[in-house]
Amino acid sequence: MAGRSISPMLAFLLGIAVVGLGVLGYMLYQRQHRDVVRIDVPGFSGEISKDKGIDIEVGKDR
Repeated sequence: MAGRSISPMLAFLLGIAVVGLGVLGYMLYQRQHRDVVRIDVPGFSGEISKDKGIDIEVGKDR
């Protein structure tokens, strides 16, 4: 099969798939490794993170 090359359309679709998998992997990595402080005490619950800021609920039972 010497001299046979991959079609440009197939190469383009393969490139899109590889980039998509890379972006998905990065998003999953960021979700699992973000800095979060969780608060779970009677009367207070929530979390503090760099990306979302402070999210605390007062007086709600979870």
